Amino acid sequence: MLLSALFISACNQQQEQAPQQHRQQPVVVLPAYAIALNSRLETQGTALANESVIITSKVTGTIEEINFSDGQSVKQGDVIARFDQDEEQALLDTAMIQLAEHQREIRRLNSLIKRHAAPQRTLDERKTLAAVTASTIKQIKARIDELTLRAPFDGKLGIRQVSPGALILPGTVITTLDQTDPIKLDFTVAATQLQHITIGTPLNARSSALDGLLFEGAITSMHSRIDPVTRTMLLRASLDNREQRLIPGMLMNIELHLFERQGMVVPEESITQKQDQHFITIIQADNKAEIRPVKIGQRYNGFVEVTDGLKLGELVVVRGMGFIKSGADVIISETWKTMQNAQFNEHNQNQ
Repeated sequence: MLLSALFISACNQQQEQAPQQHRQQPVVVLPAYAIALNSRLETQGTALANESVIITSKVTGTIEEINFSDGQSVKQGDVIARFDQDEEQALLDTAMIQLAEHQREIRRLNSLIKRHAAPQRTLDERKTLAAVTASTIKQIKARIDELTLRAPFDGKLGIRQVSPGALILPGTVITTLDQTDPIKLDFTVAATQLQHITIGTPLNARSSALDGLLFEGAITSMHSRIDPVTRTMLLRASLDNREQRLIPGMLMNIELHLFERQGMVVPEESITQKQDQHFITIIQADNKAEIRPVKIGQRYNGFVEVTDGLKLGELVVVRGMGFIKSGADVIISETWKTMQNAQFNEHNQNQ
């Protein structure tokens, strides 16, 4: 009786396990569809001022007056510093008096010549003296201009390097001046990647110093030649910097959007990899699974482009593919219309 009871119990367990062995695996699927994709190229570059100059002196002189503070914004033509000009001003005053005297004498001689009371030669000599004096005045004024340093363009001054009363020699750095709106962004790209890059190609730039704050811009110029050593070309972009967040010299992470195309994408988790091959799981019309090799393209935030091995409308398993084998029967528990991924949805909004 004991052996009979054990036999009956074992048969019941086998009957209960048999349906479990043939139980269909529930999966979540997504019909394959195409979206607009941008090919991306990532590189790094350096932020540069739109205009930049080192303020120095062309002449030797003593600093008499400094008209700026560190980091001050100035307009084109604002006086930055003045050298001692006492000697030049005295020479200018003397030359102005001489010119006025020559002009009075010319007027007097013109009157005498009309009455034939003075020779023409005397008037010509006086006009020559007046012209020489006028030329001397221009030279003195040019000298005074050299002794007066003005801002060549609108911008922001740096830290001043001299003090009033200091004797300055030609080439001595007084301060710097940078115009940072817009700001330039210089970077290099390999020659093999230039085929889809043109002036106007959009890009995004971020700096780790600004917690990844996004700056949008476009390529404004391309160098005329490729570097024969590095096989790269220098490109330049322009970024809006009205808020003055970017500072010349910053390292920028750059993402170029090269060209737009239609491509099929699947969630990143639906791709499995074995060595250098990639696979996806497809559900056929008879609800049987097929593990299919595919070729992938670019990876994006949360999804992957499939370039070969997938057709529009085919059902791709996005949940549960780890528990089924090729040819196994499955049950579709849920069908997504689009990818349920916050990063993917953010990408679509950016498109």
